[in-house]
Amino acid sequence: MTFVHLLPSLIPAGALRGGVAVVIDVLRASTMIVHALAAGCDAVIPCGEIDEARRIAGGLPPGSALLAGERHGVPIEGFDLGNSPGACTADVCRGKTLVMTTTNGTKAILASLDAEVVLVGAFVNFAATAQRLLHEKRPVHLVCAGTEGAVSYEDALLAGAFAGHFADLEHTLDNDEAEIVRGLWARVEDAVWFKGGGKGHAKTDDDRPLTRYLKRGAGGRRVMELGFEADIADAAALNRGGYQLAVELRRDPLRLVAAS
Repeated sequence: MTFVHLLPSLIPAGALRGGVAVVIDVLRASTMIVHALAAGCDAVIPCGEIDEARRIAGGLPPGSALLAGERHGVPIEGFDLGNSPGACTADVCRGKTLVMTTTNGTKAILASLDAEVVLVGAFVNFAATAQRLLHEKRPVHLVCAGTEGAVSYEDALLAGAFAGHFADLEHTLDNDEAEIVRGLWARVEDAVWFKGGGKGHAKTDDDRPLTRYLKRGAGGRRVMELGFEADIADAAALNRGGYQLAVELRRDPLRLVAAS
């Protein structure tokens, strides 16, 4: 069973209980989280508010925390990092805990805690996330973060990629939103994959079609207005080499880690 929720606020009460939530915020929190863990962060702690992030980072051992985040796309004053995936290098991240708060993505993660399992999905770790869900018997809920309360084109695209993949495996799509985003992805997927290469062979040129698609929505346009165009290219690196890890939420304490 596969459901799509185009915004956290559109999740019916109690719908996630007993299921698996895959939280999607392509531009840029999901991509940033995958990059941070791939670059060597031990964990990412999602926070809803700026003061909460500062407090949690202050309670970690000296030198072990990185503060990252944005509000309305703009890096937060006094934080170590903004929300640019490319800033997550091995030199910056290795052995650190990233404490992160964003306008949409971290709040979507926290809105999904009713689910039995919470994953974070991005285009960069699409295959690894799909593999993690391959034999999943529980209902799968694709939760799109959206952009400040509005449905986002880029999140719907990725949800559609997952929905289409599950439909190909003869899983049921169980709400209209899942069918809608599947159809959206079907319109672009032939351009995204190498012709004749089949699924799993993503275009790797700098002008890959997915980069152009991610620029179409309001979220992509906002990222470009702020001067972070390179972040869009990072987010569009489908199944990026070295970034193939599933990201799963652990509890007590709450943190995101690379799933074993």
